[in-house]
Amino acid sequence: MIILASDTSGKSISVALAESGRIRDEILEKTEMQHASSLLPAINNLLDRNSLGLQDIDLFATTTGPGSFTGIRIGLSAVMGLAYGTGKKVYGVSSLAALAAAVSAENKVIAPVLDARGGRVYSGLYRNGVSLTAEKPRDIAEFLEDLAKEYPPTDEINFVGDGCILIRNYLSAAGPDNILTSFREKAVFAPSEKNDISAGRVALLAHAAYERGEEFLAAHELKATYGIESAAQRNLKNKGEQ
Repeated sequence: MIILASDTSGKSISVALAESGRIRDEILEKTEMQHASSLLPAINNLLDRNSLGLQDIDLFATTTGPGSFTGIRIGLSAVMGLAYGTGKKVYGVSSLAALAAAVSAENKVIAPVLDARGGRVYSGLYRNGVSLTAEKPRDIAEFLEDLAKEYPPTDEINFVGDGCILIRNYLSAAGPDNILTSFREKAVFAPSEKNDISAGRVALLAHAAYERGEEFLAAHELKATYGIESAAQRNLKNKGEQ
């Protein structure tokens, strides 16, 4: 099985090919949110240098969020269009699950975090590839205090994602009487190159789903998982309540 995967949920874009459970090729571009003009050329470049066409792809996979609203919409629209045009299926992957998959920490808790603005992070918790909690935006202070209370001092917590700098700064600012002072010692931060979502990991998660016998979606069934309402949605709701 050949899988074409992509991620457009952050400031960079990533596209990858995986075949038989191995990453065959990958492109990561720092586009500073120029996803609309960068994604399809990156996909074409990836296919060309691997001597493949769209009809050679068996499955299209992409991150569905959380992350940039605009980036997610661009990524989903592109993948849905490619899948519809070729009659192939699609697979949606959580951005946080893709981040967690990049960290090799057997039996350790992995906390993927993405900047959700306003002192919040989109967050999840994983151990050995299994989600331990709901993925949603959380206030940084409450999130860290809950982790400090829930996990013993001996439990290592591995943070990964662009929210790491927010977590690190918050822990550094914690006073001596703060419960988070001792928590700092068990907080481990992934190398910076791990904080960008890899489409290769997205492809491998899709392949694992294939191995488990999961049913894949038709192109029109793929949905975004933004995590929070967009500003436009909030404005519409507020107008309706007036």
